[in-house]
Amino acid sequence: MANPKSEYDVIIVGGGLNGLATGAYLQKAGLSVGIFERRDESGTFCATEEVLFPGVKLNLHASLLVTHFGPAMVDLELEKFGLELCKPAGAEYGYFYPFLDGNAAMFAHYDARKTYEMWQRISPKDAETYRKVANFLGPRQDVILQQALCSKHTDESFLQFLDEFSDVPVFPKDWLFMSGFEFVENLFEHEQIRVGLLSSAAMAADDLKSRLAGPLSILAALCGFTSNFYTARGGSHDVVHALVRCFVLHGGKIFYNCPVEKIIIEDKKAKGIVLSSISCYPDAEFKAGKAVISDLSAQTTFLGLVGEEHLSVSARASLKRYDYRGGTLFTNYYVMNERPDFACAQKFPEANNTYSFNFGAETVDQAADLFDRCDVRGVLPDPPVAWGGCANYCIADPTQAPPGMYTVMSWCFVPYKLNSLGGPGAWDDIRESYADKAEEVLVQYLPNLKTAKVARYVNTPHDYVRRNAHSFGNMHPSGATTEAQMWSWKPFAGCDAPRTPIDSLYICQSMGMSNFTHLGAAYVAASELMGDLGIERPDWWRAKAMDGAKELWRREGVERRTSVD
Repeated sequence: MANPKSEYDVIIVGGGLNGLATGAYLQKAGLSVGIFERRDESGTFCATEEVLFPGVKLNLHASLLVTHFGPAMVDLELEKFGLELCKPAGAEYGYFYPFLDGNAAMFAHYDARKTYEMWQRISPKDAETYRKVANFLGPRQDVILQQALCSKHTDESFLQFLDEFSDVPVFPKDWLFMSGFEFVENLFEHEQIRVGLLSSAAMAADDLKSRLAGPLSILAALCGFTSNFYTARGGSHDVVHALVRCFVLHGGKIFYNCPVEKIIIEDKKAKGIVLSSISCYPDAEFKAGKAVISDLSAQTTFLGLVGEEHLSVSARASLKRYDYRGGTLFTNYYVMNERPDFACAQKFPEANNTYSFNFGAETVDQAADLFDRCDVRGVLPDPPVAWGGCANYCIADPTQAPPGMYTVMSWCFVPYKLNSLGGPGAWDDIRESYADKAEEVLVQYLPNLKTAKVARYVNTPHDYVRRNAHSFGNMHPSGATTEAQMWSWKPFAGCDAPRTPIDSLYICQSMGMSNFTHLGAAYVAASELMGDLGIERPDWWRAKAMDGAKELWRREGVERRTSVD
């Protein structure tokens, strides 16, 4: 067996999106980087596979891409490496929520005035409230995103972040101490506006009943951050391909089939890694001259690879109660032989050309029951409710199915553990029966699914865990985003993420806000490490949040309008 190079400036544990992006930044900047991945493929939660039949490409997790939000799309030249983000041609709306009476809450892709005009059709008074909020927050959107997604989170920066919302005209003074539900019910009057907004915000937060995280997710929806999703040409995995190409072109090395057994800690400093006995290089040690970075979740990194003996009592206590609940997804994929035709398109024809949607709950009470069942009681919602972010893939990218066919995905919120049924293994027993129930609900909103369905594929929460065990059932390996677990106190107070209490050990996962495909965690981790090493960032490392989006919209020929007036 040939012996590989055994020392790198930086070793990254895990070849997920943020691990790849962190590595690409550092390798492009001149450091030598080795990435060690457990599986035989990078980007476990950004996979695209032909699991049904040839030509049907199913995105087996990440589907609502926001890579254009973060700096990496520009800094790493991801489009040069093959990434092509797609939305439906001519689409003006990015998200909608249908109701059984034929109404729909529509959220514009890039123009706040279009959202305002659609809301006027349902509730003129609520539309005026939205106008006041959008006019205030619109000019601040890029600053808000830079602070939330692409900056190191500290207690001080959190207070600065909150200052951006201190004078919003219609906000209750105590909005931070409200749940997401209470916040929405204080701002808006019409039930359908409330439910539509909550459903949009649910894609950004694990628990809308949480204080702080709940209302902040409502803000994300009001700013249009949850109605600005894309797919990628050929499927979500194209993001992974672009990152790998960038990393490898600049000289980076990826070790596949190489699970890491432990991080070497000497004198309270991370010095390298030891591979598992079942890796391609059994029990091999690799040294890190400058840093080790973990792209794994908090418990796996600290309690597993680092070891409790290297952690303080307070850190151990925080990590043992780390919250992975919420955001658990049950997924139906459909192949149809005609374009999806939603019932609400009779009144709102724009829905049929909108990429993302949710469905199921018709009232705020039903929505609250969804979170109560999933996060508090641990029982299955019946009937199912899809609030995880559904996708109408092929109206945006026809290459994801054979000619004349369309793929649609529904993400239902569910509990993971199913303790009342004997544990997570019960998902194997109820997979098809629960999928049938979810389909029965969807047909009420998408009636031609019944006659146009060619095939269905089901992914349970347990299937996701089998693919990526360190997610622990959450849609994000970074864990839940709640008032106790976000910003500078995630993964635990005093961690100082992306730094850790272990010298030269960094994380690019399980920190700040939710780790979506904007790659902000990678940007922050790489930036902070460069600063700690005293290395000036190269001239190409200068992009800000939304720079990629602005260029994308310029080429699409659309004018972004963040305010109504």
